[in-house]
Amino acid sequence: MELIKQYKISCDSDLIFAKNDLKNFFKYKNFLNSSFFLFALMELGTNILKYPKKGEIWLLKEENDFLLAALDRGEGIEDIDWALKKGTSSKKTLGLGLYQLSQNDKYKLEILSLKSKYIHGSVILIRPKKEKNIVYLTKNYLDLPYGGDFVLEKGKYIILGDVSGHGRKAYLSALKIKNFIMSNIFSCLLIDEFFEKLHIFIEKNDLRGVVLSILEISKFGVNICGVGSNKIFVKENDINVHSFKEGILGEAFSSASKFKFDNFKEIFVTTDGIERNIMYNILKETDSIYLSVIGGIFFSEEKDDKTLIGVSNGL
Repeated sequence: MELIKQYKISCDSDLIFAKNDLKNFFKYKNFLNSSFFLFALMELGTNILKYPKKGEIWLLKEENDFLLAALDRGEGIEDIDWALKKGTSSKKTLGLGLYQLSQNDKYKLEILSLKSKYIHGSVILIRPKKEKNIVYLTKNYLDLPYGGDFVLEKGKYIILGDVSGHGRKAYLSALKIKNFIMSNIFSCLLIDEFFEKLHIFIEKNDLRGVVLSILEISKFGVNICGVGSNKIFVKENDINVHSFKEGILGEAFSSASKFKFDNFKEIFVTTDGIERNIMYNILKETDSIYLSVIGGIFFSEEKDDKTLIGVSNGL
């Protein structure tokens, strides 16, 4: 999933700008469902201005599909079922916005609303109605030249990395490490050998150390192997947390940790930029991989290079 547009909404002029900008973008792309998305943007933006007073609207792309997300750090929606009924709204007043959005034949409305000790706010996501057996979502929180986080896709593998520190050296180290990964063959079966080669490469080239996770995805399950402080949240009947504890590649690598998950509902692998209690609360509150990842990014502390990977078996 890729973040295409990001609009901060805090006044009427912000919403008007977002509508015109999105309209021009869809016209350029010849997007057939632009009228519904523009209607949704106005409804969701109006809700943001009416209740929490400020928030964000994101346009995302997954494969060839567009998705629209509205995010705010307000008090949360009191009763989601009530808010989706005809003639009601998120604050139990008269309104048609969310009900109308939920009645579209092609798009599904999903809502995450949290109000806890650690986090509060809402995420509303509009995405195509389609089912997959196994889906995965990757998202870089910040894609800026001073960040050390990265996500790569190589065949059936997803690679999540977090280079030590910030600044230009972290960025350049991440580039060279990404190139090394993409130009070498690896598997979870022989992961120690691959990490040893990468460890030597990082030391020889005087690069920053990196924590690294590799996910091998198949229709039968997910293998995860890695080194460092990245955490794995596994949602089955409850939430189990695993983490890699064996050093940092380029600094203190000893051996890889390995996990295999055959029966799972959702798995999230995060860098250490996302706090454990935040992810735990989001996973506890929602069954949607998309809302969990978007919510995890949105409710985390800002201005840090943090990355999430989400994997769902589609059950």
